[in-house]
Amino acid sequence: MLKLDLHIHSEYSDDAVGSYKEIMQTIQRKGLDGMAITDHNTVEGALQAQKHAPKDFIVIPGIEISTKDGHLLGFNIHEAIPKGLSVEDTTERIIEAGGIAIVPHLYRNMSGIKKEKLMTIYKRIPAIEVFNSCSLPKTNLKTAKIASQYKLGGTGGSDSHEPSYVGSAYTLVDTTDRSIDAIVSEIEKKRTWGEGTTLPLEYRRNRMTKSLKQFFTRGFKRI
Repeated sequence: MLKLDLHIHSEYSDDAVGSYKEIMQTIQRKGLDGMAITDHNTVEGALQAQKHAPKDFIVIPGIEISTKDGHLLGFNIHEAIPKGLSVEDTTERIIEAGGIAIVPHLYRNMSGIKKEKLMTIYKRIPAIEVFNSCSLPKTNLKTAKIASQYKLGGTGGSDSHEPSYVGSAYTLVDTTDRSIDAIVSEIEKKRTWGEGTTLPLEYRRNRMTKSLKQFFTRGFKRI
């Protein structure tokens, strides 16, 4: 059984801090097998982490794309996908690039795509994020029920924007094969699930405050 934090932001995200080296060290210290760097609208952090990863440490290149409908994760992606497209078009772009699309924090106010938009793509995706460490426990439970209702797999990720909190949530992958192809295959077969712990209230409150300030600074535009 592998444990991977599949939602992490590095210094390559405008709203995050921490190098890929710091993040990898923390993940290893917490006993996880690997991770996906999913910076906002860029794969640079992910590619750097993959390039410098220690032997047997798993790094799945990823990205969190700002669609016009909310955020969407792409795994096994090596080139940036344009932001600002519809969630439907973004999903197709990810698939065409050889990746898989995953819906994170479905119900988040400013960046979740919500159930209405999920209904337009759920047949094209294998999983949704059922545990996000920055989400309320009741919201994660609600999302997990949606995954079960629509026969989707699940992923887990800390959604951490600083190294100390990475690894707080993770995706369980029932395989001993540490290759990216094998892990992606398990996700595609809807055989993964997410677990973890919720980050401290103070951290989540500070993240929300910072996000709102950045929202106003950007001229009422989401990241």
